[in-house]
Amino acid sequence: MMKKFNFNAATKAVLGAGLLSLAISGCGSDGKDGEDGKPGTVGTPIGAVSHLDAKIQSASIDDAGFLTINFDLSDANGTAVFELAPSDIAAVSFGRVGTEDEVGSTDLEGKPRDIWLSYFNKDKGDDHYTGSSYFQGKNCETCLTDNGDGTYTLVLDKAIDTLEKYAYDADVTNGIYLGVKANNNAGDTLVDNSFFYWQPSSDTTQDKPKALIANETCQSCHRPGQDGALSMHGGKHVTLESCTFCHTDYNSYMKDEKDDAGTVVRSYEFDGSIKGMAHEIHSHSTFNGIYPQSASNCQTCHQADEGLAMADAWKADLDTATCMNCHNSPYAVPSWHWDSENNQIAESKQNCVSCHNDPNGGVRGAESGHYLKNDKAQAAMATVTFNSMSYSADTKTVTANMTVMAGDTKVTLAQIDPTPYKYGGFTSAIVFNGVVQDDFLVNYQKVGYGNFTEGTEGSINVTIADGDFAVAKVMETEGVSVALSSQLHICFDGKGAVADCTLSEDGKVATNAGPYVPSDTAYFAVDGTMLDKSPRIQHAEMTACQQCHTTAIKHRFSNDMDGCASCHNGTRDKKGAGSSNLAYIVHSKHYVYDTDGSLFFKKTECQACHGDNGFSLSKIDPKAAPVAFGTTDAQRLSDTNEQLVVSPQTAACVSCHQAPYGLNDATAAHIKSNGGLLKEDGAPLTTLGVPASEYDMLNPAETCSTCHKDSQILEAHANWGSSH
Repeated sequence: MMKKFNFNAATKAVLGAGLLSLAISGCGSDGKDGEDGKPGTVGTPIGAVSHLDAKIQSASIDDAGFLTINFDLSDANGTAVFELAPSDIAAVSFGRVGTEDEVGSTDLEGKPRDIWLSYFNKDKGDDHYTGSSYFQGKNCETCLTDNGDGTYTLVLDKAIDTLEKYAYDADVTNGIYLGVKANNNAGDTLVDNSFFYWQPSSDTTQDKPKALIANETCQSCHRPGQDGALSMHGGKHVTLESCTFCHTDYNSYMKDEKDDAGTVVRSYEFDGSIKGMAHEIHSHSTFNGIYPQSASNCQTCHQADEGLAMADAWKADLDTATCMNCHNSPYAVPSWHWDSENNQIAESKQNCVSCHNDPNGGVRGAESGHYLKNDKAQAAMATVTFNSMSYSADTKTVTANMTVMAGDTKVTLAQIDPTPYKYGGFTSAIVFNGVVQDDFLVNYQKVGYGNFTEGTEGSINVTIADGDFAVAKVMETEGVSVALSSQLHICFDGKGAVADCTLSEDGKVATNAGPYVPSDTAYFAVDGTMLDKSPRIQHAEMTACQQCHTTAIKHRFSNDMDGCASCHNGTRDKKGAGSSNLAYIVHSKHYVYDTDGSLFFKKTECQACHGDNGFSLSKIDPKAAPVAFGTTDAQRLSDTNEQLVVSPQTAACVSCHQAPYGLNDATAAHIKSNGGLLKEDGAPLTTLGVPASEYDMLNPAETCSTCHKDSQILEAHANWGSSH
């Protein structure tokens, strides 16, 4: 049906004129279609996306010192994003590469370091200043132009202001940090930090300057999107690189320390540089359990990386402030460096790098002091290799042979700590065990220094006799794989070189022994054939632990999880009360709060340690051996009691889910109804396990993994808050 249109007089007049013009000019049709119209821009409004990616395409500075930025905004698929609001520009910081000489902080004359200089400085009084006066879009509604196609132009209304400390320089590398923070329609906060480096005079892009540490290195512990993530100043600065734009080397101001009543008890100069804060925070966090690594282990953060132009800058010994960040107490410097009267480093010793500058002709500097001439560091880099294992069925004796190396130096028996251990046995030992179907057979067995003898070519023999140790039980179990790992300590000369051990007068302490020397767990068949890989299912890799811990795991002596599990296995209870199984021990340590009481790491972040599927219950055979969770009289094993054990899949769950918060009667009943053995009838939830002698008769038949599949486990643990 044809629609009818009503035209008013004005419309009729216009149409009439148009028709008359057409009649005068002729029809003009050539019988061809007209040109296609331009296609509409493909894109998505910001409220409908879940990820933002900003990319600066170009920048310029006018004669008055105002910055213009042209950038693109897209989603995770690279599709243009529209409708970014001025207030979504959370931060713009701006600066250039300069030298210490420009701010008067050079410590080694003639060798000024390259540093970052902000163009937006803030006066903090008394000649203190910072680079933290960044631009925020909420202060300028007219600064941002949305071009309607996913591109934007931002013209800052904030001019360069260096407080007349130094000048703008178009001939060096300049850089921009653009921080975007917006909310979508679902209420999610979207954050993106992007960066752009260029030389304005030539209008050419440049590589990132001062590339010392990769963002990813920090984020291996400060995981994006999880508790403990870098999310400073309202959650808009989420990368190390963003921090460096404001927290420049010259950042300093006076800070007040107050007591509980709010009274100022001390005022002191605060080093607000990124290195000053990182060193300070990580030094002190070591002592309260947040940062699991000694801050003196520089390479935890300063990792060698061919992709970082200045990865080795920490070795240069040009910067006293870096030393002072950690060496700032009478416990952290030699006594002759400390002025006890004024409670500070002596004035004559305050330029550390004037003496401690190895690469520049001085004495022990950062690399030698922390590594090359450091006993603890050298111990961590030493190795123990098990060369062979043989078993005599007649004498029921195992003989193992090992070689200990410190760099290129072969460590002799005289250089291994021979002293007694305070809890029995010897300080230096190897661990002997066996594995059948993923389970260790016996409680840990430390075979100590008293069983060591000199072997050929500088190697060391270890004799393990039945009776002293459960040799026959291990070696004569069908299908066994023999596991060997070390708990050795070697002795040093105080400057990182191996030395013969020196003992205290009573012979109980090796006064120059270092910490544990790590080793790989070695596996052998009963006939002495070395196995090329672990026979155990790997639920986690040591590399996951070392993202945060590097070498600092309590009494760490293993480069792999098997070395830990060899002692902390399912046969071992915790003094009769609780489990000493590795899963229980590790899970109990990974619910960490920072100094402000905020959750830093929650043990429900399964994949942080377990990778893609190491947490999977399907990896645990329901027929595997049960796990010890205590004893019937809550004492160590004796002739009068026995262990309380939990079925294997259930044990994995209750290694975290403990009463009263993570385990209740309903959950216990659910476990029992699905074939798990958790506790004796009538026993409280604080006493887990059934007597080992009754375990098989109770016929465990766990079906946990039938419902609790990998995806369900991840979903159940997602966003698990600190209130649980």
